[in-house]
Amino acid sequence: MSIAYLHDDQDMSDAWAPWFSHEYIAYFAVQSIGALMSLPAVSVMAGLRDAHKHWPAGPKHIDIFKESYQTHRRLDPLQTFDARKRNGDFALSAPSGKRIEPWKVFVLYSAEPDLYLDEDLLLHKNQAMAGGSHGWRHMHFKLLGATYGMAPQSFRIHRNLAGLAFDRGNPYWGWRYLARAGHYLADLGNPFHVKVMPGSFLLRNIFARRDLQRRVSALHQSYEIYVERRFREGFEPFREALTAGAAKGRDSATSPDARLNDYIRRAEKRHKKIFNGLLREFNGDLMDIFLKEDQSGASDAPTRAGRLAAQAAALLFGKDRPSSLTFLDDVTCDSLKDVGWMQGALLKDFTPL
Repeated sequence: MSIAYLHDDQDMSDAWAPWFSHEYIAYFAVQSIGALMSLPAVSVMAGLRDAHKHWPAGPKHIDIFKESYQTHRRLDPLQTFDARKRNGDFALSAPSGKRIEPWKVFVLYSAEPDLYLDEDLLLHKNQAMAGGSHGWRHMHFKLLGATYGMAPQSFRIHRNLAGLAFDRGNPYWGWRYLARAGHYLADLGNPFHVKVMPGSFLLRNIFARRDLQRRVSALHQSYEIYVERRFREGFEPFREALTAGAAKGRDSATSPDARLNDYIRRAEKRHKKIFNGLLREFNGDLMDIFLKEDQSGASDAPTRAGRLAAQAAALLFGKDRPSSLTFLDDVTCDSLKDVGWMQGALLKDFTPL
């Protein structure tokens, strides 16, 4: 089966672009499941009234509906780093009479948890260690004998919400909750979401705790910038890894739950190679970008974050570094095979044969 690239798919409106990593992951996963791609369109509906009891949303969150859109701009994908910024504006309530294919719902809303859904909440006394409530819901790591983050629960709760929506005759939100579940599941395959730093790095910087979290965050953000840029460039090994993994997950009798702990451990083992490789190849320059800008305090947080990401991308993909990303490409392809497997296994459980 010939699988297109998301950014070249004429069936996906340009209003929904630019595309981000979670959407690429979801896109390649759904295209590996023919039965899902052939499912008929479903009616766009309002969400479950009692969903907040299962998953309280951040105070800024609004359920937007991308099925109704107006294109107002054309952003440069290589210079767009905020998932909130798209080429179109979208409806704030369920548009009447609209229908959409389930696979598109899974792709379109796979990045939704990176908007306001998980922000500005008080979830746990230790959530600052994960960068706040957003990190707490998207991460799951151990540090000095303690465990931080609830990403496995985030995945399971949304998979259960998907089942609840299907049972209540709301397949649109069944697929939309499943898209959120797929997001948290993909996060658990990201080495930086399940491990924050190698023990050796912690020991070397144990007396520099003030900057330690920011240094680790700099490498975490830089790695995600690298992955996103590779997707947007149409990097073929990423597509091959995801589609191969999704096909195996689709054909497996094993559930995502049964493999979840091993999936997390495999991601943890990849972390050290990525972390130390970024330090080795870029000589601390990535950290300098984030630390110096953080200390300037010269602009608001979103503007500053975008500028940091642009500077990190320029360093990572500079013309004078044509071969320094090979080590990242190899380990990330291994990671994406696992991520694809889990997405395929998740989707097969909700796709009628």
